[in-house]
Amino acid sequence: MKLLVLSCDTGEGHNSAARAITERLERRGLDYTQADPLSFGRKKTAGIVAASYNGIIKKAPAAFGMIYRVGDLYSSAGLASPIYFANSLYAGHLERYITENGFDAVITTHLFAMEAMTAVHRKTDCRVPCYGILTDYTCIPFFAETKLEAYFIPHEDLRQEMVDKGMESARLVPTGIPVGARFAGRLDKAAARDRLGIPQDGPLILIMTGGVGCGNITDLCDEVLRQSRSACRVCVLTGRNDELKQQLDERYAGLDWLQTVPFTTDVSTYMNAADVLISKPGGLSTTEAAVANVPLVHILAFSGCETKNAEFFSQRGMSIRADNAQAAVETAWSLIRSPERAEQMRQAQRRHINPYAARDIVARVTGDLTAAGQE
Repeated sequence: MKLLVLSCDTGEGHNSAARAITERLERRGLDYTQADPLSFGRKKTAGIVAASYNGIIKKAPAAFGMIYRVGDLYSSAGLASPIYFANSLYAGHLERYITENGFDAVITTHLFAMEAMTAVHRKTDCRVPCYGILTDYTCIPFFAETKLEAYFIPHEDLRQEMVDKGMESARLVPTGIPVGARFAGRLDKAAARDRLGIPQDGPLILIMTGGVGCGNITDLCDEVLRQSRSACRVCVLTGRNDELKQQLDERYAGLDWLQTVPFTTDVSTYMNAADVLISKPGGLSTTEAAVANVPLVHILAFSGCETKNAEFFSQRGMSIRADNAQAAVETAWSLIRSPERAEQMRQAQRRHINPYAARDIVARVTGDLTAAGQE
């Protein structure tokens, strides 16, 4: 059994979900290859698309919201989108790669690859099944125009929205969003702080900016400084945004209560060490937080799918939404000072979020392939 896992570098969430899948494939001893679907297009296409996307969400988040709304218009009109046409251009190259390497199935965490595989099935004789993983808590634009074997969605409560957008209910499998096993294997707070070298005394507020580092973090840090009537510590994960890290280091130089952390693969340990997390509502990072079972405050970085993510979580008691930095910090302190309220949120996270989605997705895909081989 040989599998192809497709993701691309437009934000960290898609790649994190893909890593959760490959981690599970490795644990099962299954043969796989991970690739960027855009690498099958013209030379340098993948790098250009990733740089453009990441630049937009860091520098012009409002533009991302506008692009998202335009996508909704295409989807509601039932027209084949420019996204489909762009990704169909390399369908032939992708089909040859799949055929020549003898892959039995494709798993993808990104819309671009879902569009490309839809074109592969329409334009070629390739019938290798493809499975899509949705990494946001809403039916994203253009999702319904793809035609795959099955789709793994974050929650059963999203089924009707997707059916209303034109998806086939029978193809929707509510597994949850796959996250790395380390998030489910929680450390207690003391052990996590020891591992990170963070003192045990006082509450710890964790601030996350996403893999590319976005949002007005200085406002949040200023608010923590203004509102903190008792000692606390703040860790800011700045992702791959070196400029943001430098800005924070210079602004808060000499304040030992604030630590900036560049891109790290140890996010789960920081979550375990924290008393509360303030984060933009990315689908993957939000799921990781729920699996790590940390009290969560959402502050919006840009509109579109992240607005829907925040709504989904807050409506089910898994997070609290804040409209600005002042409200976010006030809410964070209210959770720190009310252990009962924080525990109610943790219980809601445990009730609604499957920590073993990667296991369940791989089991479904490999079970389908085994059943097909027996027919």
